[in-house]
Amino acid sequence: MASIEVLLSFGMGLTAVGLIYVGVRLCRSRASHSPFLAELLAVRVQYALAGLVFGLLAPLNMRPIVGAAADLTTSFLVGIFGLVVGCSVELRLLKNISRPLLLLEVGYLVLLGLGLWLLSYGFSQGNVEGAALWGVCGLCAACWIRQSRRGSTKKRQSSGWLPSASALVGLFIAGVGFMQLRAGGFEVRLPLDFPPIVVEGMWAKYGACLVLGALIGLIVDLATRGLNKGYLYYVIAAGLLLGSGIAGALGLEPLWVGAVAGIWLVNATMRRLDILRALEQGQDMVRTVLPGVAGWALGAMLIEGGLEFAFGAWVFLALVAVMPGVRLAMWHGMRQMFSRSVDQRTGVEPRQLLELDDLGLVIALSLAAFLPAGQGAALLAAVFLGQRLMHVVAVWVAGKLAAA
Repeated sequence: MASIEVLLSFGMGLTAVGLIYVGVRLCRSRASHSPFLAELLAVRVQYALAGLVFGLLAPLNMRPIVGAAADLTTSFLVGIFGLVVGCSVELRLLKNISRPLLLLEVGYLVLLGLGLWLLSYGFSQGNVEGAALWGVCGLCAACWIRQSRRGSTKKRQSSGWLPSASALVGLFIAGVGFMQLRAGGFEVRLPLDFPPIVVEGMWAKYGACLVLGALIGLIVDLATRGLNKGYLYYVIAAGLLLGSGIAGALGLEPLWVGAVAGIWLVNATMRRLDILRALEQGQDMVRTVLPGVAGWALGAMLIEGGLEFAFGAWVFLALVAVMPGVRLAMWHGMRQMFSRSVDQRTGVEPRQLLELDDLGLVIALSLAAFLPAGQGAALLAAVFLGQRLMHVVAVWVAGKLAAA
């Protein structure tokens, strides 16, 4: 009887995934007639649905293997997104940052902090650790407000990426929370009978993240010298997987290790532009894998612990009300301050202020692993729904602005 139930569950899962595939094919055939369908396919919502179905209906004997593979993939995704953020911190390009854009982001972060504090004031935090709230604040802040390339020269497009204060601050805040949730220390044994170094305490672990990240950046730099351009991304990915695995085993934060490795790599390598192009091309594959892994994690946590609606509603409200509200408020305030239009001074369009970056989903996926299953499922569901809802709103706003 049990084997029949397993086969039935597995068959239902395959049927649901097949129906999703058929639905996607039909939507793609009509995407040219419906901009809304084209936008839904562009954000890869189908991969998230397939991962969710598989997480809900996968047989019990398959779950440990798939779960271990999903954990390894999550570690890599966290590291590679940290690397991308780190690679934007190129010292020689910092002078090119637009001051109005920096003012927009700093003001947004200040207002966001006040908004989240007011929102959490009435939220019962008795069953939520303070470190977890650091992670939630980090994912709310970690949205990369990118400058549009409209009107820029081709040379400037290929010169590198400009950093985002929101992405850097969100990554730092989330990392502080994650490091508090990673308990314990570790011991480093030295050769020639030197006494071992015991790494314990938060500041010692912060320093260990810096050392490990710089070491991974150096290894990737040395490994990519003289390498064919077609293999660059695979070597970078292998180095990040090594660094993320070591960080996870030692109780360090892969997000910080990847960020430090990116800062080291982009400022030390002789193949800066090749590496940036390889990362930009490889991110398309990463963004395809990310929603599928997050969907699997959501389905597995729903099976294990259900859904804690109060926590999910708090995160969802922060993502769809507080975040875009304070962004648009800051944008409107700067519009009153400057004589020229804000998008010309900052290079940011109103639609970009409403979009939720995939970096937030990566942080949510990492944070969900530390939370109880019900809270983890609520967190991932809130981020999924918030991302898709705000994307639809951003597309609608862009259409209204174009028609005006």
